[in-house]
Amino acid sequence: MNTTIRCLLTGLTLVASDAAAAAETEALRVCASTRDAPYSNAALTGFENVLAGVLAEEMQMPLELVKIDNDAIYLVRDGIEKGLCDVLMGVDSGDSRLLTSQPYYRSGYAFISREEAGFDGEKWQDLDREGIKTVAYRYHSPAETIMKYTGRYEYNMIYQASLTNFEDRRNKYTQVPADRVVSEVAAGTADLAIIFAPEAARYVRDSRVPLKMTLITNEIERSDGRIIPLQYDQSVGVVSSKPGLLEKVDEALTRAKDRIEAVLKEEGIPTLPPGGNRSL
Repeated sequence: MNTTIRCLLTGLTLVASDAAAAAETEALRVCASTRDAPYSNAALTGFENVLAGVLAEEMQMPLELVKIDNDAIYLVRDGIEKGLCDVLMGVDSGDSRLLTSQPYYRSGYAFISREEAGFDGEKWQDLDREGIKTVAYRYHSPAETIMKYTGRYEYNMIYQASLTNFEDRRNKYTQVPADRVVSEVAAGTADLAIIFAPEAARYVRDSRVPLKMTLITNEIERSDGRIIPLQYDQSVGVVSSKPGLLEKVDEALTRAKDRIEAVLKEEGIPTLPPGGNRSL
């Protein structure tokens, strides 16, 4: 064989081998906030960190949890858009900033109460009951709307601000940690809490004081007729430039269904059949 041709073929073989090796070792790069417990934390022991491991195993890819030292609302900006990672766990299905997978679970907002209180409300209007004075919740959520629609927002304002040590909220993102919301109810400081159930589940499960978590069953209809949903499908978000990766994620989620359900059950998260998210 001509020496030049032999060298070219050898070079092509090496290039092909290198490409195959790179494909085999390509990591699943998942953005992981250090400030988003119980989803993700600095120790990478959040339940979404665990689910990312399940997903990577089903995809037969090594997992790279890319720590982002910022709140989860900034993961697209600080992780995806900067090219540091390709995947986000636990995004609302249909999030327009990303390609989103089939839902891998659905849950909703819930009331948290002390079992001894005997609270049996399951509609958001049930907040407006006699004896309920202080309510803990997280900012930037439908809980604030519920507080306003039941006429309790202003009365509760000083107590709610105390949960962030009266931190100035102007021009900055301020949030109440999920474990603080639950602990306020356990301590009896709050009569009730309103929170997205996955954020509260492990703290309700681990509380020394018996607590009750009840999913809210209805939606909020605003005065202008728009609907604010209280139940959401959760998906894996993938950078828009990698539709092929999304296909692999969807296939892996189907295979991992039982394993995902086991993680959610262990976490204590109440789940619902997928229902499709409404546009806000």
